[in-house]
Amino acid sequence: YGYSYSSSINNLLQLSSLKTTSSYSAIKAASRVSSTSSNTSAYASVTSFLKDYQSELTGLEAAAAKLQTSMSGNVFTELEAGSTDESVATAKKSWRLEAGMDLNLEVHSIAQAQKNVSASNLAADLAEEDMEFEIAGPGGNQTVSISSTNANGTKKTYNQMYQEAARAVNGNSKTGVKASVQNDNGKVSLVLTGKSTGTANSFTVSGKTGAAAGLEYIENAAADASYTVTQDGYSQTYTSDTNKVNIAYGRVDVELKKEGTTNIYSGVDTDRITDAVQDLVDSYNAVTNLLESNSGRGVGTAAHLSSFQRGMAHEKTLKALGISFNKAGDMVLDKEKLVEAMEKDYDFVVDTLGGQFGLAENAAQKADRALSDSVQRIVSNDLGGKTSGSSGNGGGSAAGA
Repeated sequence: YGYSYSSSINNLLQLSSLKTTSSYSAIKAASRVSSTSSNTSAYASVTSFLKDYQSELTGLEAAAAKLQTSMSGNVFTELEAGSTDESVATAKKSWRLEAGMDLNLEVHSIAQAQKNVSASNLAADLAEEDMEFEIAGPGGNQTVSISSTNANGTKKTYNQMYQEAARAVNGNSKTGVKASVQNDNGKVSLVLTGKSTGTANSFTVSGKTGAAAGLEYIENAAADASYTVTQDGYSQTYTSDTNKVNIAYGRVDVELKKEGTTNIYSGVDTDRITDAVQDLVDSYNAVTNLLESNSGRGVGTAAHLSSFQRGMAHEKTLKALGISFNKAGDMVLDKEKLVEAMEKDYDFVVDTLGGQFGLAENAAQKADRALSDSVQRIVSNDLGGKTSGSSGNGGGSAAGA
């Protein structure tokens, strides 16, 4: 938008330092009485209002731009990826999507990390054997040596030995293996788990496991994910060492959750649209409330309030979108009704909200006219000046704004 409202604000701000470079007769008149504390306070009030006036109206323009189909990056052209069964796989846009994307994803298996578990023993029982075993992992090897005897000659418990072994394993970041102590109703086991999924991240345990007998055996083997993508009748099967994969030529990030089938599609994000409409509603209310509480400041403020309060859109049309006005005159949005309207007739919603003569376009035009008006008209009563009834930036009548 081509208005230069900030320059008008700056002209009025010059009053605070009694600069009289402005040609406005209202400013000259105000400067003659600026020395009194009452007029200084009044001036501060006017300045504060004008800053709020600009802030709220530019905020309304920004909110409207999200919904105007003529504006780039509006919410109606921003596509998102989705999954029909998120228990099987979730989908998220990676980069620009193609409209109408719809492909089938069949998950045959998910990627898993290897897991080895020792035999379980009562946590408080005394261990009889030492441990001295080696872990050969994808990142390197580690020897774990844990004595079953304390420094004072007493025997260690199974829980104590397992905790010491776990600390030793976790203190070595090279093997790609992590350790934990599993406690099940007072019985403890030493557990080794691969830090990463996939067969390439498997590991072996060899040597004297002793008190952690059975740790050398695999309970869950490392596995790669396997899945098939079908689009336009063409199917391709892939494997991955992780459950986070890219499909649709890298346009969609998918996380595989379990075996099963789901459809991955592109479409508009209804939550993004409803949030944008809510922003427009909130901004509209902020503007009208500000204008209403300050309508006595000038003919421009009163005229713009009248403009916003009429002709935003036909009441029945707004009601079909879940938008109404309460007794206080505030605009109210029923998000559920808006979603229902999009499901029923999406094109109607887009045109009514963001089209050439839509709600967002109407709000933006009214905001632009209000921002383009002169300071003299907006606060004519505060300044005590006379006004001709025409806009100070382009000549439009405020009554017709």
